[in-house]
Amino acid sequence: MSDYDVLIMGAGPAGSTLARLTASKGFSVGLVERKRIIGLPLQCAGLVSHRIREVNVLPDEVILNSVRGAVLHSPSGITLGVSKAEPEAHVIDRTAYDQHLAELAIEAGAELMNGTAVRDFNEKTGHVRVNGDELVADVLVDSRGHSVAPRRYPARQYLVRFRGTEMDTDFVDLKVDSRLSPGFLWRIPVDEETARVGVFGPQQNLKEFLKGFLSDLGSDFEVIESHHGFIPRPDLDVRLVRGRCILLGDAAGQVKPTTGGGIVLASRAAWVAAEAIQGALEGVTDLKEYQEACRKLYMSEMKNQMRVQRTFRLLSDDDLDHIFRKMKDYGAEEIISEYGDMDRQTPLIMEFLKRGLLFRIIPSILTSKVAGIWK
Repeated sequence: MSDYDVLIMGAGPAGSTLARLTASKGFSVGLVERKRIIGLPLQCAGLVSHRIREVNVLPDEVILNSVRGAVLHSPSGITLGVSKAEPEAHVIDRTAYDQHLAELAIEAGAELMNGTAVRDFNEKTGHVRVNGDELVADVLVDSRGHSVAPRRYPARQYLVRFRGTEMDTDFVDLKVDSRLSPGFLWRIPVDEETARVGVFGPQQNLKEFLKGFLSDLGSDFEVIESHHGFIPRPDLDVRLVRGRCILLGDAAGQVKPTTGGGIVLASRAAWVAAEAIQGALEGVTDLKEYQEACRKLYMSEMKNQMRVQRTFRLLSDDDLDHIFRKMKDYGAEEIISEYGDMDRQTPLIMEFLKRGLLFRIIPSILTSKVAGIWK
């Protein structure tokens, strides 16, 4: 006898969204979360694409700022400016957003068990050991986030108040550094004086990178908060269905290879998961349909973004500076502004390839290696 039709482990955006969707279909849903207060501690930059509203709810109350462009910085300080006419992304109160999604799941009929840690679970039988107790479900969902991702990058972020300078709240700042590739540094404005300044990449001394970046951004500032966490590395070969358990969100490596962002992608995957779970519980289809549906949903886009990631790994700081200069010369700012999209980056990539721009901006010594990536 099962306690639930579906037991979801992890009440982040992915888990709570799936809990709402499956409970709305009339299934009994348990939602287990190890944190006593959902969303704390903060472990996200809190910048989400405007496309989130295509696949999930986003109440105006959690939006702190909206941005329509970015200033891209090379290692030596060469800048490129790209922008849209309308907001491209929203700076959100991520803690409030996580809590809102969990509340919607409860309203739909899911049972939330916060402060409840998963000690062990059996993918074949659906048994889950939590806080000395045992629960059983017909379908399990592992959406416990980066903590169970097999490969990940360290990340660190400060909330910073800048004095004596007023930021343009329409633009984020992004800086590349060959030592951080495929990661980077960012400044995300919350208001005219306050910003989230962060970094991720394959380095342990991230504080030193942030120290240098902050010095570039201003001389008078105060660090108000400090947060650290991890960003999962995407894995195109991960097995998403294991017995009666499926993987979702960061736990499944469902993050963008170029930026590490995952809320929009995980929300899309939650809809796919809800359909697969319904089919399996009603005996119409097999749970394994989820794996194939996810491949159709994002595999092509993920592969192209991973090619971008592999290209960046070839580049030294001098190479990056060279590329920034060439991009200015060839009008890349206008091209990126027109074709760029936080979630769907393939159209921009294809435009660069169609115009032959990719092989005009990279150093000639790297042509054969880059051609091997994009063949």
